[in-house]
Amino acid sequence: MGPGYDDETCERIMPPTVSDSTGFVVRWDMAAGALVHAAIFVVPTIAVLLIVLTPGVARRVVHRAALRRRAAGGPVPRHRAVEVVAAELRRAHRTLENLPGDASGFHRDEACARYDALLIEACTIADIPCDRLHDAAGLDRDIARLELEDALIRRGLAPH
Repeated sequence: MGPGYDDETCERIMPPTVSDSTGFVVRWDMAAGALVHAAIFVVPTIAVLLIVLTPGVARRVVHRAALRRRAAGGPVPRHRAVEVVAAELRRAHRTLENLPGDASGFHRDEACARYDALLIEACTIADIPCDRLHDAAGLDRDIARLELEDALIRRGLAPH
């Protein structure tokens, strides 16, 4: 007749059940479904809530993992990932290029300082000396920026 039916009696086969001393009947398929539902929906929801409501805990867990790696002699990154720095550098370059002409000097200086800091970080990761950018001002600083961008491009890191 089909799945879920006994072929001889044509009666529906009921899933196994257990009844406790109070007469409450537990169907195993429903209990399993409830467990699957909890595993799929409830547990991740609680995990996300705990992470959001206790941000310091996640930071401490990551810090402890780094300390364990360092104590075990495993590799501990000295810098952020080059991909992350390159993406932030491109974003800062776009921000600097797209500043409106009437932007305040404060905003322009902040955008330049952010771009310079990311440029120095990228050069540090790529082992490119960037002392000239620290010492320069005005037009010399712009020239130093262009030289560092060119050096990064030669190393395979596109700053824009």
